[in-house]
Amino acid sequence: MPAGPYLLETGLQRTVKVEVEWRSDDESFSFSRVLYAYLHPKSQDILYLGKAERSSVRDRLHGVHKDAIFSSIYREEGIRKLDALVGDLLLPEGSRFSGALLSDIESLLILRLQPSYNIQSRQSRISRPGLRVMCTGEWPLRRTRFHDI
Repeated sequence: MPAGPYLLETGLQRTVKVEVEWRSDDESFSFSRVLYAYLHPKSQDILYLGKAERSSVRDRLHGVHKDAIFSSIYREEGIRKLDALVGDLLLPEGSRFSGALLSDIESLLILRLQPSYNIQSRQSRISRPGLRVMCTGEWPLRRTRFHDI
């Protein structure tokens, strides 16, 4: 089966499998339609997870809308810098990107991982039953698979 999202009909439920390849190279910060994560530089814990749909990750990292988050993280964690990763959705040939799918993946990861500085999607979210996400590449956590039920 090809890497990336694919659909599998299972009775009445449709399974959507998505691979998210996480990277830290400079080029990936110019991407849009991706996820990104801020990590603690020592523990590599994910402190905040977000999405860059219409702007690049670089634009999201440097926007004034993030000043409060950065200030809180630096003050509360006692650090001066963050590590960052970009999560690229690997879509098979013929598949189309969907902002709704990106949002569903982001909210599933936030709900399951509970990053300290995310507010939305930590308690509840609109579910996409059958969504299965596999994180690969430079993903820093032992857990790599996430399922929406």
